[in-house]
Amino acid sequence: MNEDILSIYLKEFKNGNMTHFHTFYELTKKGVFYNILSLTKSYELSEDLLQDTYVKFLSSINEIKTSKSVLGYLIMISKNTTLDYFKKKKEEQFEEYEEVESKDTYSLDKLILLEKMRDVLKEKEFNLILYHLIDELTFEEISLITKEPIGTLLFRYNTAIKKIRRELKYEEI
Repeated sequence: MNEDILSIYLKEFKNGNMTHFHTFYELTKKGVFYNILSLTKSYELSEDLLQDTYVKFLSSINEIKTSKSVLGYLIMISKNTTLDYFKKKKEEQFEEYEEVESKDTYSLDKLILLEKMRDVLKEKEFNLILYHLIDELTFEEISLITKEPIGTLLFRYNTAIKKIRRELKYEEI
C-alpha cells in the first residue's frame, strides 16, 4: 500500500470529492480491522467498530494533516474507538470474549494466534507484525508511517518473530 496514494485520496475527501472512498476503504480496512480485532477478540464487534472508525475518520477529515500518515491516523482512530467502546461498557479488562462462529475454524485459529501475539509482544512489535504480515506493507512503507528508521523496524520485527517462535515452542511442550 502506498501512503502517497492515501494522501491523494485524503486531499480529495477534504475537497468534498468522495469518488475514491470505496478504493480507499478497500486499501485500508484489513489493517484497521485486525487492529480492532486484536483488542476486541470478536469478529462481529470488530466489524461494527470498523464502521465507527471510518465514520469518525470522515467526520474529522478536515483536522487531519496531509503531511501525516493516513493509515497511522486510521489505526489510532480504531484503537481509540475500541477503547472508548470498552469504557462505555465499563469493562475494566478485555477478558470477556464473544463467541466466534465455530463454522469458521480458520478465523478462530487466526483469532487465537492474534490473541497470543498480543499477549507476548509489546505494542510496537505487535503493530509492526500487523503492518507487515496482515496489511502486507514493506518496511519502507512502515518507516514512513511510524517515522522510525528501517534498521530499527527490522530489529524489532526479528525480535518479535523470535518471541512468537519461543512461545509456540513452549506451547508444544
